[in-house]
Amino acid sequence: MCTDKRVAIIGAGIAGLSCATALQKAGFAVTLFEKSRGVSGRLSTRVTDAWQCDHGAQYFTARDPLFDAEVQCWVAQDVARVWQPRLMVFDGKSLIPKVDDGKNTRYVGYPSNYTPAKWLAKTLNVVPESTVIGIHQQDAQWLVNVMEQGVYPESFDEVILAIPAPQAAQLLKHTSATLFSLCNAVEMRPCFALMLQFDQTIPCKFDGLFVQTGVLSWVARNSAKPGRQTHSNAEVWVLHAAAEWSATQVDADRDWVAQEMLSAFHQLLKLDTSVQASANALQAPQQFSLHRWLYADTANSITDVYHYDDSERIGICGDWMNGGKVQGAYLSGLHLAHALISAKASC
Repeated sequence: MCTDKRVAIIGAGIAGLSCATALQKAGFAVTLFEKSRGVSGRLSTRVTDAWQCDHGAQYFTARDPLFDAEVQCWVAQDVARVWQPRLMVFDGKSLIPKVDDGKNTRYVGYPSNYTPAKWLAKTLNVVPESTVIGIHQQDAQWLVNVMEQGVYPESFDEVILAIPAPQAAQLLKHTSATLFSLCNAVEMRPCFALMLQFDQTIPCKFDGLFVQTGVLSWVARNSAKPGRQTHSNAEVWVLHAAAEWSATQVDADRDWVAQEMLSAFHQLLKLDTSVQASANALQAPQQFSLHRWLYADTANSITDVYHYDDSERIGICGDWMNGGKVQGAYLSGLHLAHALISAKASC
């Protein structure tokens, strides 16, 4: 076996955490750099004194045996639970029940979507609020330049970028030409997420709505998820804007964006017969909060699981690879870790 290697992982979302967990179990010394105050990436929850709302990935499914085994571990630790929402689809004309194939067991983090990520991070060395602005080699070792604190005092044998492709490309400009070209060619799309807190229950027939046309792409009653119950009849909803609309309005006034999304939500509610029978159904939210995901997904699905430049000792993984979604992110990081572990065992 080689001597233990030191690995820097940039990004503490599910891909980075998955990669770090596997590497650490195999004897690598891993340091995760995360620009936010906490871990989780897209599996995020906005928390206020009065309410919380999952504004990133809404739920996850586990069709791959490796990810399913991990999810069952989360369930056993009670950091994830099954979510059984009433689902409908807006096809451009009307609301119709969503027909599932019977293989879509939906899970959410419990009591918040970021809980599984926080559970994974408990045994890892995470450096929060650390925005990495550069990486460079010195004496065959990698150094990491952090905006908030300068060059990190520890050097590394390997660097893993578990961040969106455009952000990875910025760090790869003067390192791996192959990985830079790959990341630079990826087109990522934005998504606005509008969180709404109401004082009264909205009496519609769905907890989740897939929207196939118009301003929105997804609507969900966040309060219907396990552990999200609010006081009295108050409830929280989240709206995701369509990728095309978000791209067009990416720099628009935020209050205008929020009002357009709320208006689209009200138009969808008017199609629900339960809402039509209620005089107070189209209420104004008591509070709202808008978040812009600048790199929400890719314009075209990227099926590559991960990439690794052996000559430069740099790898990339993330939820923008491997078909996207939480499962794709987890497996992207895991399989990259397995590649490094195999290389260590054979050298």
